[in-house]
Amino acid sequence: MYHQTDYNSFSDPEDLIISKEEFDDIEDKMREILSPLEWKVLMAYLEGKSYQEMALELNRHVKSIDNALQRVKRKLERYLEKREH
Repeated sequence: MYHQTDYNSFSDPEDLIISKEEFDDIEDKMREILSPLEWKVLMAYLEGKSYQEMALELNRHVKSIDNALQRVKRKLERYLEKREH
């Protein structure tokens, strides 16, 4: 899928399942709260694409890509903070 977790770092198989479930929950929520552009930029970023590559593929300026990633980061941080409480 889109995430790159080192599942070998979990000592208990149950931890692995919980982590996968948590990731799926976060991914579902991110699909809800991110704009279509933010989602596309996030997926491209997770695939290891450069800002320049993303800008070309999405027909946007590099600064637009940077701004979108900053919004993604803020939204993800806010969501994770809410989950902790």
